[in-house]
Amino acid sequence: MTNETNYRKKAHAVFFAAIMVTSMIAAGVAFTGGVAAGNSNDFSGLAASPNPVGVNENVTITGSTSTSGKDVVFAFDEDGDGTIQSDEVIDTIQDNGNNDLDDSDNAVEFKFKPSDVTGMSGGNSYTVGAWEEDGTYSGSTENGADDATPFSASNFDTTISLDVRAAGNPVFNSDERLTSNSAIAQNYDTSTSVGGVGSGAVIFQGEEDLTFVRNDDTEVAPGSLSQTGGSGVLEMPMADDTPVGQYATSTDGSGNPAAGSYNVTVQRPRVTTFEVQNSGGADVSGGTLVADGSGASVQVNYNYEAAEDVELTVEDENGLDVTDEIVTGAQTRNGDGSFSIDPDAVDEGDYTFSVSGVEDLDFGAAADSTTVTISSSQTASLNLSSDEITQGENLQYTVENSPEGNFHAVTIDGSDFRSGISNTSASQIFRNVGDTSEAGVVAGGTVYPAGSSGIPSPSNIDYAYAVVEIDGGNGVGSINTQYLSDTSVDVELYPAGANITSSDTLGGDVVNNFSSDDDQSVDVTQGTVSLNSPTGAYVVGSEVTVNGTTSEGIDEVAIYARNNNDFELVTIDGSNTTSVDADNTFEEEGVVLNGETLGNNLLSLPGTYRLGIIDASDADLDTPAGPDPTLTTSEFNSGVSSTSSIQVTDTELSGSFTTYNGQVATSDGEVDVSGVALGKNNVIVAVVDSRGQAIAEQVSVDSDGTFDNVSVDMGNLNEGSVSAHIISSGRDDHFGENSSLDGSAFESAIEGYSGTSDQVRQRILANSVEDTASDDLIVTENFRYASGLTTIESATDPVAMDGTLTVEGTTNLQPDDNTITVELLTEDGDSVSIDSTESWGTDGMWSVEIDLSETDIETGTYTVESDDGDNTDRQDIEVVEEVETPEDTPEDTPEDTPEDTPEDTPEETEEPADTTEPTEEETPGFGAVVALVALIAAALLAVRRRP
Repeated sequence: MTNETNYRKKAHAVFFAAIMVTSMIAAGVAFTGGVAAGNSNDFSGLAASPNPVGVNENVTITGSTSTSGKDVVFAFDEDGDGTIQSDEVIDTIQDNGNNDLDDSDNAVEFKFKPSDVTGMSGGNSYTVGAWEEDGTYSGSTENGADDATPFSASNFDTTISLDVRAAGNPVFNSDERLTSNSAIAQNYDTSTSVGGVGSGAVIFQGEEDLTFVRNDDTEVAPGSLSQTGGSGVLEMPMADDTPVGQYATSTDGSGNPAAGSYNVTVQRPRVTTFEVQNSGGADVSGGTLVADGSGASVQVNYNYEAAEDVELTVEDENGLDVTDEIVTGAQTRNGDGSFSIDPDAVDEGDYTFSVSGVEDLDFGAAADSTTVTISSSQTASLNLSSDEITQGENLQYTVENSPEGNFHAVTIDGSDFRSGISNTSASQIFRNVGDTSEAGVVAGGTVYPAGSSGIPSPSNIDYAYAVVEIDGGNGVGSINTQYLSDTSVDVELYPAGANITSSDTLGGDVVNNFSSDDDQSVDVTQGTVSLNSPTGAYVVGSEVTVNGTTSEGIDEVAIYARNNNDFELVTIDGSNTTSVDADNTFEEEGVVLNGETLGNNLLSLPGTYRLGIIDASDADLDTPAGPDPTLTTSEFNSGVSSTSSIQVTDTELSGSFTTYNGQVATSDGEVDVSGVALGKNNVIVAVVDSRGQAIAEQVSVDSDGTFDNVSVDMGNLNEGSVSAHIISSGRDDHFGENSSLDGSAFESAIEGYSGTSDQVRQRILANSVEDTASDDLIVTENFRYASGLTTIESATDPVAMDGTLTVEGTTNLQPDDNTITVELLTEDGDSVSIDSTESWGTDGMWSVEIDLSETDIETGTYTVESDDGDNTDRQDIEVVEEVETPEDTPEDTPEDTPEDTPEDTPEETEEPADTTEPTEEETPGFGAVVALVALIAAALLAVRRRP
């Protein structure tokens, strides 16, 4: 054997040995590679919720990857052989993949039901492991699919023990919230607002994580629950505005849940009581909580304790959460009760206390908040709602920074009282409203509560007072500024309990025995009132609008009219006062100022007067209550008042009757009357015929003093000349001097008069305008009362067969209620065309046009007929082919012989001596011949054109 051969044999041996070693290594890798390759132990934080979990309940698995986008295999060793096979994989989740419920990086989440996993059953515990694939082995792909099995269970990155509850008979509490024995839902937890609810449960708008569980431990889908009183279905999570009411899987014929059906009731979550209470148990919400070292609390009552706990949070005025500092016990609770707080633990200032559900129920009425001022000062303070106010406005004041239940005296010195007020008014400066327990005045050390007897005159009163209780954190009262002088007024606040009796009244002089805790000043300015209407002229009896404006604080005004040096009350629609609206205006419409009493009687007489307006409270000087009937000029001017001028004038009357062609047709049977009667509600219209028969009618007058086109029935009046009268009563609203002769009585009287027409008219006048000292007014017109008549006055004649036929005429009929028809007839009486009109003026002239171009008319003689329904009239016309326009004679004269026209030869006729030339003598004869020829030609033309 050569060396070359030995070397070749050695090489072959080394080669085969290498192949064998490599094959053995490869076989080892093939056997163990699926167990060890790709596992870098990087997945962490594996958790399951809920745990334990019902066998038919969803469990949520979460954890964290070391690198985003990686696949994570979740599995459990079903057969316990230590190797995970593909059928033992629960799921493979790719971070941020389609099946990852958590879309944030490096976080994985998925859900499954144990009953859906082969080998899992209720009543057992299972070790669930997670393994993050790292892609270092052959075939690994980040695709949300299992690329790792088989592998050793010992190589899980992390594991967790999952306890699976068996299906059973679920147990519910009295609120039908699950407490145990369910395999599909976790026990209800009010701290998380998660769990199962049974049939008949009350649930709340906004709840998000409820599982509806039947008694046989099967789940009810929310969408299968329909509203029994509506068309909606339940959704989970529930919206904050889910319709309240009952929801059921089925209903009976009455709209109630059917027997055996699953049902729940949706309610609105509410906080019913939320109070910050001081150590005495008084509510100081919105007020002051004194940090006095004693206990304080926050009381909460709410209706959703079955669903969720509530929590208390406290923030300072900068929004900083100080709950941990001020709340001394638990910050959450279930059910009605209180939270303990320590106001000494925080600085003085304003704090916002808030309460709401711990999870879902933190919206709308399910939450509440209030602001409280925490103070360590024991000195009360006074706050006025304004530092400037108009006389008559009510000024609110607030006693602050005093413990709940305290009583304080508040005073105003007598020097600040308004001049001229009564002792009763002085005792009412402090209003007995709000938290006021007593109000009155003090004189010479004696206390006189409002309403008591023996109150001295204002000049002897030292001060007005009120006793105010701290209730709800503050004490609130009110001052009636109409009794204060228009100056700067000081309001004094005295310490709690200063001369306050056990019955919460003032027991003696407080001003001279105690120093005040606080004082505030307010500038009181004089109020204003103004009357915008009526001003200027006023007609007696007319209706006007009374309106104007006032300053703040005036509730009612009164109207007065000045008579010499006194102001006399004017009632408005029978009332002594007029109310002022919230926008500080007042208005009354349709008011008649004149009348029988005081100022109203004054305004019944023509003349110029001062009309005054005053704050009604300033006009109430004497008993009984209300504005006094008369005020002196000084009394009127001392109140909030103003005046304006008004000129009272007599009533006025004007009017007319509507006739047509000076007549009223008997077929119409009525006449229209219009006019103006300022200051009157009605007038009398009377008509007397030629035989002395009369009719009369009351006609209403509008609020603006007018009556327009009122129809008056002519009754059975005789035809012929009639007189028509409009009669208005004077300022006294009756006719003549007979006070009983009002409108209705005079109307009847006129229709009862008899005699000749002159006698009847005389009696009308004698009992009205001509009666002694009468101020009645009358308007008279004469016209004819005649049968209806319509005539043709003219018609186009001749008229061209393609022209327009115009027919005009007169009538005494009323338009609108009557129609005049015009018809064109042939000689045989056949109708060619017809038209009509319902409009004409009071002159009775009517007109109708007929367009012949729209007819098939031929030339000839026709008849035009008018018809008003009762009367007809006719006129013949000629219809021609064409109507010639007449030509002037000068145009027919030849243009080359102008000297032959008669107009050209006047001088020749007057001065024959000048016509010596033969040419000039022949001119007249030639002109006559030409004229004769022209005449004959025209005649021939006319004959030719005549049909």
